[in-house]
Amino acid sequence: MEINKKIAVHAYKFDGWLYRTWEFPTVIKETDEYICFSSRHSHVITSAKNKKRFYHSRISKPTIWFFFKKKWYNMIVAKKNSKFYYYFNLASPFIYEEETIKYIDFDLDFRINDARIDRMTELDINEFNENKILYKYPQKLIDKIKQAETEIKERFKNGDFKKYLDMDLLYLVK
Repeated sequence: MEINKKIAVHAYKFDGWLYRTWEFPTVIKETDEYICFSSRHSHVITSAKNKKRFYHSRISKPTIWFFFKKKWYNMIVAKKNSKFYYYFNLASPFIYEEETIKYIDFDLDFRINDARIDRMTELDINEFNENKILYKYPQKLIDKIKQAETEIKERFKNGDFKKYLDMDLLYLVK
Protein backbone atom coordinates (compact mmCIF):
# COMPACT_ATOMS: atom_id res chain seq x y z
CA MET A 1 0.00 0.00 0.00
CA GLU A 2 1.26 3.43 -0.85
CA ILE A 3 2.76 5.48 2.03
CA ASN A 4 0.80 8.70 2.81
CA LYS A 5 -2.27 7.28 1.08
CA LYS A 6 -5.52 8.28 2.78
CA ILE A 7 -8.09 5.52 3.02
CA ALA A 8 -11.19 4.61 5.01
CA VAL A 9 -11.66 1.96 7.69
CA HIS A 10 -15.00 0.17 8.16
CA ALA A 11 -15.89 -1.87 11.24
CA TYR A 12 -18.82 -4.25 10.82
CA LYS A 13 -20.78 -6.40 13.22
CA PHE A 14 -21.16 -10.10 12.46
CA ASP A 15 -24.52 -9.57 10.72
CA GLY A 16 -22.94 -7.17 8.21
CA TRP A 17 -24.06 -3.91 9.85
CA LEU A 18 -21.51 -1.13 9.28
CA TYR A 19 -21.43 0.47 12.69
CA ARG A 20 -18.28 2.61 12.55
CA THR A 21 -16.28 4.37 9.84
CA TRP A 22 -12.97 6.18 10.12
CA GLU A 23 -12.47 8.63 7.30
CA PHE A 24 -9.00 9.33 5.99
CA PRO A 25 -6.46 7.64 8.23
CA THR A 26 -3.07 7.85 6.52
CA VAL A 27 -0.83 4.89 5.68
CA ILE A 28 2.56 5.40 7.35
CA LYS A 29 4.18 1.95 7.06
CA GLU A 30 3.63 -1.51 5.62
CA THR A 31 5.56 -4.68 6.37
CA ASP A 32 4.92 -8.36 5.72
CA GLU A 33 3.28 -8.47 9.17
CA TYR A 34 1.10 -5.35 9.25
CA ILE A 35 -0.15 -2.12 7.75
CA CYS A 36 0.18 0.89 10.04
CA PHE A 37 -1.92 4.05 9.86
CA SER A 38 -1.94 7.38 11.56
CA SER A 39 -5.54 7.93 12.57
CA ARG A 40 -4.99 11.36 14.13
CA HIS A 41 -7.43 13.91 12.72
CA SER A 42 -9.55 11.13 11.22
CA HIS A 43 -13.28 11.63 11.29
CA VAL A 44 -15.18 8.86 13.05
CA ILE A 45 -18.80 8.12 12.23
CA THR A 46 -20.66 5.75 14.54
CA SER A 47 -24.18 4.61 13.76
CA ALA A 48 -26.72 3.32 16.24
CA LYS A 49 -28.50 0.17 15.14
CA ASN A 50 -32.01 0.75 13.79
CA LYS A 51 -31.70 4.51 14.23
CA LYS A 52 -31.18 7.32 11.77
CA ARG A 53 -28.79 9.15 14.06
CA PHE A 54 -25.08 9.11 13.47
CA TYR A 55 -22.43 10.27 15.91
CA HIS A 56 -19.47 12.16 14.52
CA SER A 57 -16.17 12.68 16.28
CA ARG A 58 -12.55 13.33 15.44
CA ILE A 59 -9.39 11.69 16.77
CA SER A 60 -7.30 14.44 18.32
CA LYS A 61 -4.34 12.72 19.97
CA PRO A 62 -1.38 11.18 18.13
CA THR A 63 -2.53 7.68 17.30
CA ILE A 64 -1.11 4.83 15.26
CA TRP A 65 -3.17 1.82 14.29
CA PHE A 66 -1.73 -1.57 13.39
CA PHE A 67 -3.71 -3.95 11.23
CA PHE A 68 -1.98 -7.31 11.40
CA LYS A 69 -2.31 -9.25 8.18
CA LYS A 70 -2.85 -12.68 9.74
CA LYS A 71 -4.16 -11.93 13.23
CA TRP A 72 -7.63 -11.83 14.74
CA TYR A 73 -7.03 -8.44 16.33
CA ASN A 74 -5.74 -4.98 15.60
CA MET A 75 -3.85 -2.63 17.90
CA ILE A 76 -4.00 1.10 18.51
CA VAL A 77 -1.20 2.99 20.22
CA ALA A 78 -2.10 6.49 21.36
CA LYS A 79 0.17 9.10 22.87
CA LYS A 80 -1.17 11.57 25.40
CA ASN A 81 1.39 13.93 26.90
CA SER A 82 4.42 11.68 27.34
CA LYS A 83 2.45 8.48 28.04
CA PHE A 84 1.40 5.69 25.68
CA TYR A 85 -1.85 3.78 25.73
CA TYR A 86 -2.46 0.50 23.94
CA TYR A 87 -5.85 -0.69 22.82
CA PHE A 88 -6.47 -4.14 21.32
CA ASN A 89 -9.59 -4.81 19.34
CA LEU A 90 -10.53 -8.46 18.77
CA ALA A 91 -11.61 -8.56 15.16
CA SER A 92 -11.51 -10.63 12.02
CA PRO A 93 -8.47 -10.41 9.78
CA PHE A 94 -9.05 -7.41 7.53
CA ILE A 95 -9.68 -7.22 3.83
CA TYR A 96 -8.71 -4.27 1.66
CA GLU A 97 -11.08 -3.29 -1.12
CA GLU A 98 -12.40 -0.07 -2.62
CA GLU A 99 -9.68 1.99 -0.84
CA THR A 100 -11.02 0.69 2.48
CA ILE A 101 -9.80 -1.61 5.26
CA LYS A 102 -12.78 -3.73 6.35
CA TYR A 103 -13.11 -6.01 9.35
CA ILE A 104 -15.67 -7.55 11.69
CA ASP A 105 -15.52 -6.33 15.27
CA PHE A 106 -16.24 -8.88 17.99
CA ASP A 107 -16.68 -6.40 20.86
CA LEU A 108 -13.98 -7.82 23.10
CA ASP A 109 -11.16 -5.35 23.75
CA PHE A 110 -8.13 -4.82 25.98
CA ARG A 111 -6.59 -1.59 27.21
CA ILE A 112 -3.13 -1.03 28.64
CA ASN A 113 -2.32 2.23 30.36
CA ASP A 114 1.34 3.32 30.27
CA ALA A 115 1.16 4.15 33.96
CA ARG A 116 0.19 0.52 34.62
CA ILE A 117 2.08 -1.19 31.79
CA ASP A 118 2.12 -4.38 33.87
CA ARG A 119 -1.67 -4.64 33.80
CA MET A 120 -4.10 -5.30 30.98
CA THR A 121 -7.78 -4.42 31.39
CA GLU A 122 -10.37 -6.48 29.54
CA LEU A 123 -13.26 -4.39 28.20
CA ASP A 124 -16.74 -5.16 26.91
CA ILE A 125 -16.89 -8.82 27.94
CA ASN A 126 -20.62 -8.42 28.60
CA GLU A 127 -21.16 -6.97 25.13
CA PHE A 128 -19.22 -9.86 23.61
CA ASN A 129 -21.31 -12.40 25.55
CA GLU A 130 -24.55 -10.71 24.49
CA ASN A 131 -23.54 -10.42 20.84
CA LYS A 132 -22.31 -13.99 20.52
CA ILE A 133 -25.91 -15.00 21.34
CA LEU A 134 -27.60 -12.20 19.37
CA TYR A 135 -25.53 -12.82 16.22
CA LYS A 136 -25.32 -16.59 16.76
CA TYR A 137 -21.54 -16.83 16.58
CA PRO A 138 -20.59 -20.35 15.51
CA GLN A 139 -18.43 -22.27 17.97
CA LYS A 140 -15.49 -22.23 15.54
CA LEU A 141 -15.64 -18.42 15.54
CA ILE A 142 -15.82 -18.25 19.35
CA ASP A 143 -12.78 -20.54 19.49
CA LYS A 144 -10.85 -18.23 17.11
CA ILE A 145 -11.74 -15.20 19.23
CA LYS A 146 -10.66 -16.99 22.42
CA GLN A 147 -7.38 -18.03 20.74
CA ALA A 148 -6.75 -14.39 19.81
CA GLU A 149 -7.53 -13.33 23.38
CA THR A 150 -5.01 -15.86 24.71
CA GLU A 151 -2.40 -14.75 22.15
CA ILE A 152 -2.77 -11.10 23.12
CA LYS A 153 -2.37 -11.94 26.81
CA GLU A 154 0.71 -14.10 26.14
CA ARG A 155 2.35 -11.59 23.81
CA PHE A 156 1.68 -8.84 26.33
CA LYS A 157 3.13 -10.91 29.17
CA ASN A 158 6.25 -11.62 27.08
CA GLY A 159 6.68 -7.94 26.16
CA ASP A 160 6.23 -8.64 22.43
CA PHE A 161 4.11 -5.55 21.76
CA LYS A 162 6.80 -3.11 22.87
CA LYS A 163 8.56 -3.60 19.54
CA TYR A 164 5.72 -1.71 17.86
CA LEU A 165 6.55 1.46 19.78
CA ASP A 166 8.66 2.65 16.89
CA MET A 167 9.51 6.25 17.69
CA ASP A 168 10.03 6.96 13.99
CA LEU A 169 6.40 6.03 13.36
CA LEU A 170 5.22 8.23 16.18
CA TYR A 171 7.12 11.18 14.73
CA LEU A 172 5.22 10.69 11.49
CA VAL A 173 1.95 11.33 13.31
CA LYS A 174 1.26 15.03 13.04
